[in-house]
Amino acid sequence: MPETIRVALVNDYEIVLEGLRALLRPYDPDIRVVELDIDANPRSAVDVTLFDTYGEIQELRQRVRGLAADATNGAIVVFSFSDDAALAGAFLGAGAQGFISKALPAEQIVNGIRAAARGERVMLIQASPHSTMSAELQWPGRDALLTERESELLALLPTGMTNRELSEHLHVSENTIKSHLRRLFSKLDVRNRAQAAALARTNILGESRPRRRTTDEKGNTPARPNDH
Repeated sequence: MPETIRVALVNDYEIVLEGLRALLRPYDPDIRVVELDIDANPRSAVDVTLFDTYGEIQELRQRVRGLAADATNGAIVVFSFSDDAALAGAFLGAGAQGFISKALPAEQIVNGIRAAARGERVMLIQASPHSTMSAELQWPGRDALLTERESELLALLPTGMTNRELSEHLHVSENTIKSHLRRLFSKLDVRNRAQAAALARTNILGESRPRRRTTDEKGNTPARPNDH
């Protein structure tokens, strides 16, 4: 019987981590999520750290270098809405073992995690034109008809980044950022960034909290004193 691959999930948003955990749950015990880290690095020794870039506001390559510098984090796999080969290569150059696009079917994502755990370098960015993103990975704000890019942009607005900084962060042109913002404001029925950011914090993206969550041997999160 193959050994269980212990996985830590890292992202700023709990709603994103819960989606990742739901995606991987059917593959337990072969792949077991043992830790969910919100705005923190893994504390447990794991085989793979899956770093979801959604809403990330730190310099991404620096974050990957930091994760890769600690051997207890295992193989670092970057998980992203992007399918940009140059961006994937930059993460691999920063120390990631793999880069996986969220647009891929669940089985390919899981196979990529397994390959990274074996020490193989993984770059999975090409999805079939007819493939559909797994329901568990649907981005926050989808119910408000936001695209994945608009959702990521909304998550970044509270940082105060300029259009140029947003374009560099998301690896798109400044004109593309302006177009996304216009559509975003229209969909949210707001006039400016401040109104959009306030709406995001109240009922679209949920909170981004610096809180670590560990799981038990069955992949469940133990109740905390304040849980009801």
